[in-house]
Amino acid sequence: MNINFTQIPNSLLVPGMYQEIDNSLAGTREEIKKVLIIGNFLPTGNASDGVIERVTSVSKACEKFGYGSNLAIMCEQFLSVNKQDELYALPIKESGIAYSETYKIELAESSQTGNIKIKVNAKDISVTVVKEDTPQTIASKMSAMVNTIFNIPISAIAGSEASGSGWDITFNALTKGDNGVIIRVESDNPKIKVKSISKTEAADSPISDWSNYIKSIGETRYNFFIISFNDVNTLKTFANELESRYSAARQIGGRMFAYLKGEIGDTSIKESIIGKSSQINSPHICFIPVLNTDELHVLFLSKISAVAIKELISDPASNTLGIEVPAISTNKELSFDERQALLFGGVATYTLDAQGNVLIERLVTSYTANSEGERDTSYLDIQVVETVDAIRTYINSEAKRRFKGWKLSSTNENFGAGAKVMNPEIWKSFLCEVYQNYFMQQKQWTQDFNSYKDSLTAQVKTGSKTWLEYNHKPILIGQFYIGAGLNQFK
Repeated sequence: MNINFTQIPNSLLVPGMYQEIDNSLAGTREEIKKVLIIGNFLPTGNASDGVIERVTSVSKACEKFGYGSNLAIMCEQFLSVNKQDELYALPIKESGIAYSETYKIELAESSQTGNIKIKVNAKDISVTVVKEDTPQTIASKMSAMVNTIFNIPISAIAGSEASGSGWDITFNALTKGDNGVIIRVESDNPKIKVKSISKTEAADSPISDWSNYIKSIGETRYNFFIISFNDVNTLKTFANELESRYSAARQIGGRMFAYLKGEIGDTSIKESIIGKSSQINSPHICFIPVLNTDELHVLFLSKISAVAIKELISDPASNTLGIEVPAISTNKELSFDERQALLFGGVATYTLDAQGNVLIERLVTSYTANSEGERDTSYLDIQVVETVDAIRTYINSEAKRRFKGWKLSSTNENFGAGAKVMNPEIWKSFLCEVYQNYFMQQKQWTQDFNSYKDSLTAQVKTGSKTWLEYNHKPILIGQFYIGAGLNQFK
């Protein structure tokens, strides 16, 4: 058998001992996982619309996308959970109408003391009032306190003297659109009066054409996406793009996390959570419902998604039931019937533990029906499509590494020891080895080796000398979610 050297020439005549170093059989080769967050940036940031940025720190995210922007908040939440995998962000110019609310501050009597609590979503900000304070100084204290909070989604402006003896303060959401900003202002002293006097409700202005942004994403493989937009057109556009990326021609599959808000509803109510999910019906999109929580929508989405992604990157077949999501809260646990309805409708669920911590329950995809409209659970859980994609990626990568430069024979003849000739039997042996040693024993992604082995077929395509085609049927392992028993006691 001849050895093909790359550095030692065949014409070498100088006496000596020579060795090339080849690391192709050493170590392990793992795909570098990338995550892309898609959201609005602010004019205060120095990013450009539609130009993807690598994000390595929260401070960089804030500088690039603007402090308090959706994108900066999403990056902050992701990095609080996962700093190991590569994070990228696609900045989108904001649109729509921003939430704004003006309060009037009055003192029923002078020389009052107490505390004013400003609640920005789930975050409490306390301002102390001393007896020397006037409505103007109270408003100034409030605005100063709000504006010093790091990466908060609002700003505060102490305005002018209000009608009568009061003073105005206005809270403005930094990002346009309905992002779920909640502001409540309360005083613990009834003689320190804080009253809302005007409000501008937020309104979305959905993007109608995503084509240039999708071109920016290009052919780079992002294993996971987190998106802050939830209108049906956007979700359908990305569902189609993700299906294309999953195709055999591209093989750069990735899964997307998005949020849905509103009433749970059903498929007949198009604007409800389940109604929207049914319109998307994608095995590549996992919807997180924003229910019973004061958290900013994108914050809630990003934190749950970051925890899920970290687990799925580690093991695409992982059982994610009961994984704690730190530092977010809900006001009330979803009932059994609500969770059953959400899961059946293609929406993920979460629960609470005894201490009130949010726990991931089940990460289902929005795919619930086949092209004929029949109920289809083949892609029920996100782990299914993740594992299938991981299996394909590994087989392709390992085959390229092992069989680079090989020839192809349609017969199973013996071409001599060490011959680099592929044939159907060698290929089937390769698949069996990978299935049993890697997918089953090392990763626990699959099961039932004998059935898999029996399912294998391989042949050189009729009329071709370069095309090996094969059919294999991996039997995926599942997640232990349900135990159902009958207790027939006596």
